[in-house]
Amino acid sequence: MTTRRPLKPTHHIVLLLLAEEPTYGVALLERLEERTAGAISLNAGSLYRTIAVLVSDGLVQPLEENSRPDGAGAPRKLYGITERGMVALRAEASRQAELLEMARELDLLEDPS
Repeated sequence: MTTRRPLKPTHHIVLLLLAEEPTYGVALLERLEERTAGAISLNAGSLYRTIAVLVSDGLVQPLEENSRPDGAGAPRKLYGITERGMVALRAEASRQAELLEMARELDLLEDPS
């Protein structure tokens, strides 16, 4: 991926979580809530639409499908980030670092004291 188009915030956070470890959809929702202290939350429909877009873009891939431990409901899909997804994350990190540096130069960051 050579473009440096910004990732949508929800795409970015899902990719970051999948970069930590492959995960199931419901576990992604829980980790998202936990990692952002509730500041970002998605409903299941939004999450799975986001995952579908990321899969379509080649940034995420389904890794396997397992039966649920209790045997109820449809099997769960495990999702993981692709190499292309990692490239997109690195490009986004670089883009954001450049913006952060500009904000620092303009003394726009809050004083931590």
